[in-house]
Amino acid sequence: MKIFIIIFTVLVSACSGMTFNTNLGPYAKNRVKTVIVEEYSPVEISKYDAITLGIVEASYCQERIDEPKPSKRAVVNDLKVRTHSLGGNGVVVEACGTAANGACTQYLECRGVAYSVPQRQSRP
Repeated sequence: MKIFIIIFTVLVSACSGMTFNTNLGPYAKNRVKTVIVEEYSPVEISKYDAITLGIVEASYCQERIDEPKPSKRAVVNDLKVRTHSLGGNGVVVEACGTAANGACTQYLECRGVAYSVPQRQSRP
């Protein structure tokens, strides 16, 4: 039993500085960020002593008809990535809408507020 513990300890310490690289790159990192950052409504965020980090904006332009159409989910995910880059873990999406843009077949933009939200609610 002691030999097992010694071998296990050596293996764990030998692997402590190990890093893993994948070909997923930015996609995987951004996917993780969208999971970490939670979307709140204005009412929900008021129940926390959250710290406002700033305004975040994201947009998507469909330039050609053969490109994917803009989706609210994709643009909100971009807001979450931007919130994470500000150090936040919560976002309130204030508005999403289309706008006229001469270079785009379809255009969608969203605006929100990034927050650092504590784990527990401070108010019921």
